[in-house]
Amino acid sequence: MEQIRQTVEASSLEKCKEILWNRYGKNYKIIDYRTDTRKGFLHLREHPVTVVTYTETHPQNFNPEYVITSEREEYRDQKSREQILQNSNSILINSQLNQISQMKDSVVSSVQQISELKDELTKKIQEISAGTGDKHPTIKHIEELLSQNDFSYDFINSINDKINKEFSLDQLKDAELVERYVVDWIGEEICIAPKKVFRPPHVFIIVGPTGVGKTTTLVKLAAQFIKSYVPEHNGEKPRLCFITTDSMRVGALEQLERWGSHLNSPVYKAERPEDLKTLYDQYRNDVDAVFIDTSGYSPNDATHIAQVKEVLSVQGMNPDIYLAVMASTKTRDLQNIMQNYELFGYKSVIITKCDESGQFGNVISVLSEKHKEVAYLTHGQVASRDITEASVVEFLKRLEGFKIDRVHIENKFGE
Repeated sequence: MEQIRQTVEASSLEKCKEILWNRYGKNYKIIDYRTDTRKGFLHLREHPVTVVTYTETHPQNFNPEYVITSEREEYRDQKSREQILQNSNSILINSQLNQISQMKDSVVSSVQQISELKDELTKKIQEISAGTGDKHPTIKHIEELLSQNDFSYDFINSINDKINKEFSLDQLKDAELVERYVVDWIGEEICIAPKKVFRPPHVFIIVGPTGVGKTTTLVKLAAQFIKSYVPEHNGEKPRLCFITTDSMRVGALEQLERWGSHLNSPVYKAERPEDLKTLYDQYRNDVDAVFIDTSGYSPNDATHIAQVKEVLSVQGMNPDIYLAVMASTKTRDLQNIMQNYELFGYKSVIITKCDESGQFGNVISVLSEKHKEVAYLTHGQVASRDITEASVVEFLKRLEGFKIDRVHIENKFGE
């Protein structure tokens, strides 16, 4: 017997099944269903509607001699006609009730959508008002100073939020007071790496993109190590060795060998993890520190960066890994570099070529965002000296345009 196909609509398949159960109990069979997208009340937001195609099943009343075709919608038996009429009335009533229920759900949904639209519109109006409204001259002045120092947009907004929370309109008249607080807030965002505990053989590794001066910085780091080691060991000089894993840059080994000769320290080359492990195992008991140089690649070259990581994966070496970045690097590029070198597990950053940049807001902003410590600043080309331990005071002294209270920041952030 070809059975009559009917449809029912609701907000979900489960809702449709619930409606069918209330109508027929178990006496129905789902043939197909689909989900459409329809306009809501007042043609606002669209919402999904599930349409279920089904047939009735009447195990108690079913008679196989009744036949229904698409061309002829009548039954041979009057009893069946009466049953169909009864069922049709029931279906009509239930359909009307279902439509009323759906209309109710649609109205409720539309009211909710209108409420959400109202909230979004209110938020947008507030944002537009905040962006186009007249800002206090002191706040504008602070924004200009922060932009001048190349702080990121997000960092500037966070400072503005603090100003609005901490200062009344009368207090904002005192621009010097606000500047002093802003300088303090900047200083509080700078995290300085603590001094490393010496553990021979102490392994230092510098990673970073090409062109940041990793090799020169590594030699400067070695010179800094010697400078701090000698006074603590009764004038005895440490035993050092250098290892380069840089197989890409022409002259990388020769450059390091020149510096190694100047520091009376041997230089070795390792291109594979097993090479580095062999060298480390061979000299770990004969030296106080090992300084490892690495290849530089574009920060977006994930394949080669991963290869560098693989070469450095020597069990038991436990190195201090530093990421080297140039002070003049743009904020977005700094964010990208720090993110892509996360696989090395570095905790500290060395800011290189500080003599080539006058603004450090970009560095402060990204270090704060990434929750990274800064260990050293390098400047100039003299490898035996041009490196200093990072300090909050040093960063704050370099702020352009701000009136820096040297005594105050020394007392607050100095050692």
